[in-house]
Amino acid sequence: MNFKKILIIGGAGFIGTNLVSRLVNDGVNVKVFTRSSRSVKNLSKFLDKIELVYGDFMDEVALRKALSDVDCVVHLVSTTFPGTSIDSGIYDIFSNLIPSIRLLEICAHNKIKKIVYASSGGTIYGEPVAIPILETHLLDPKSMYGQSKKTIEGYLSFFAKNYDMNIQILRLSNPYGPYQNPFGAQGLIGVAFRCALENSPFNVFGNGDTVRDYIYIDDVISAFIYALNHSKSETVNISSGSGKSVIEVLNAIEEISGRKIRKEYISGRRGDVDVNVLSNKMASDVYSWNPKVLFKEGLSDTWNWILKEVHSSN
Repeated sequence: MNFKKILIIGGAGFIGTNLVSRLVNDGVNVKVFTRSSRSVKNLSKFLDKIELVYGDFMDEVALRKALSDVDCVVHLVSTTFPGTSIDSGIYDIFSNLIPSIRLLEICAHNKIKKIVYASSGGTIYGEPVAIPILETHLLDPKSMYGQSKKTIEGYLSFFAKNYDMNIQILRLSNPYGPYQNPFGAQGLIGVAFRCALENSPFNVFGNGDTVRDYIYIDDVISAFIYALNHSKSETVNISSGSGKSVIEVLNAIEEISGRKIRKEYISGRRGDVDVNVLSNKMASDVYSWNPKVLFKEGLSDTWNWILKEVHSSN
């Protein structure tokens, strides 16, 4: 990995923290750009090994400063979530789309040639025509979150072609694992584990037969490493390649935690698709990447991490 310094935008979040850990362990020079928030404590064990820069993604001055001395960027920031963005289109444009275009313009001006972007394989395709979903599938999002990802991808592809940039777009399925906030609004598995731990109710949309593709964070991070080392621009799905319903996931979590989950069934969410399972064949072909962590193995590691976190905070 021949970069003098990699900037990770959103590096204190779930994916960012795991990526920082891997890069630091690999001896890479890392700079993290993040807002000052509680999530920064995720990086506490790395603070003497990274450069930490506070700033808001919407702040052009802060962003320009963060980009001043790097030659590679990993873009992980998203200010909205799939379940909340349906009524926040204007905010999404101002907080995600415009800053992402500004990021590309600054990178072009600074001659930064490498960008890796975390897109959303779970929302960008919309209703699937066939399962598993290939990268060539029509992009027809049902949520503003997915529409935003689609639009940002379009700008990334434009800059890749017109500014000689090496851009890797990773369409992630549903990552889970350590450092995913179980008290947050996103991540079914983390939230379900928290409900099991606290005996609090878990909201099941519809009848729980919605199928998603879940992938353990270590496999996701391995894909990012392959992307950072890849020499040709690519757009690839990063997924387990198999689907599980919400009820199947909850049953597995009950088995691993040894606790029952109090399920409360509510009406389905607008913007959700019934089934989303991504093909990972292209990632195997172009990156020589394949997922290695079995679903229940990943769940067990996640549960052990949550127990450790709860114990350490008490």
